[in-house]
Amino acid sequence: MPTYRFTITGIRHHDFRGRLDELYEPALGKRMSISVEHDNPQEPDAVIVYWGKKWVGYVRSGKDREQAYSLIKASGRGSLLGRIADYDRENRWLWLEVSTDCAVAPTCEDKTNVLTNWSFEGETLPTDEEEVRLHAMLCNLEMTIENREPWDDDMEEWLEYVGQNLWRDISCETSGQVRYILELLTAGSTEHKEYAHAADRLQYAIDYMGSPEVRRLQAEQIMAKAHSMDMQLLLLRHADSAKETIGKLPQELVDLFLKDGEVFMGRLWYLHRPYKQVQAIKTLLAMMVRLRDDNGEDATSAITKQWLMAWAANQKDKNKSGVVHEIISTFELQRTNPTLALQLAGMQDECNEQKRIAENTKKLIETIQKQKPMSIQQLNLGNGIQNLSDKALEDTGGEG
Repeated sequence: MPTYRFTITGIRHHDFRGRLDELYEPALGKRMSISVEHDNPQEPDAVIVYWGKKWVGYVRSGKDREQAYSLIKASGRGSLLGRIADYDRENRWLWLEVSTDCAVAPTCEDKTNVLTNWSFEGETLPTDEEEVRLHAMLCNLEMTIENREPWDDDMEEWLEYVGQNLWRDISCETSGQVRYILELLTAGSTEHKEYAHAADRLQYAIDYMGSPEVRRLQAEQIMAKAHSMDMQLLLLRHADSAKETIGKLPQELVDLFLKDGEVFMGRLWYLHRPYKQVQAIKTLLAMMVRLRDDNGEDATSAITKQWLMAWAANQKDKNKSGVVHEIISTFELQRTNPTLALQLAGMQDECNEQKRIAENTKKLIETIQKQKPMSIQQLNLGNGIQNLSDKALEDTGGEG
């Protein structure tokens, strides 16, 4: 009869919280049960562990969870029994061995969900630099470990970066690559002892992907993308079709994201979607956030932003465009300083003449300098606009 070994995590959060010593030596050889936690809407394949009536923890996410879930489903019962075989005080883990004749069901099938047949062919935000580096580090690890090369400083640096940045990519391609690297490390641990420790660290990074902290980072990443320069350029290209583009997202996902961004990111991770689809979802959600923020402002401020963005789009000078983008993203201007927004709104003009722009920016500088007390952000903004104004006057030969 085959025996399967599963890692149990999360033991410090449940019925044995504050008394973990009862789960180490006393638990060795004791019988525990695993069952699917059906009432968990964010993690429908979560496998919970009980010792009698007491909640111990969960089967570790990833390959362990998938295999345990499949065994339970194949058994036709609500749970399976096993015994504790070992423990790790440092990482607060238990190891449960389950012996069963049940055949493991395939785990790579695409479970039907709201995104199964969804596609988006439009433009998406570019991959950020940290995510590009993450993909490179993963490929480096995969190649060197496949060749069973001895563990060295380069591999250590790659693994450290992966552990810190794995949260940036929740696509099924990256998840599959990480699991493959984990299998390579486990298989090579007999030849290289360092591989075993590296495998534990990588598994820890995988487990950490399901934590509230990571989901918060992922939700904040979307909010940051909403107010990035890449999003500003994307909105300029979309013009009036942005709302229609956002409408292509499944409403169920939009509602969940608006209700709780962290829960949404956890749900998206467990759906194991392709990279192209995940990028499209992040882009459309960031676009939605940006438009909602814009619509939440008073009318004059929103009009001002449109005017500034249109002017920046027509400039060939990156320095001038950069100053305008800084103005757009400044909280004093957009939200907490309506007086300043109103005064800038009064400077609108249909023409794009450089001298007119210079006059407007000079008035804006005077308005900012009258704000007491001035923040560092306002001071830097004023200096940036002064440079823009001086440059514009040089171009036209005008006088301040």
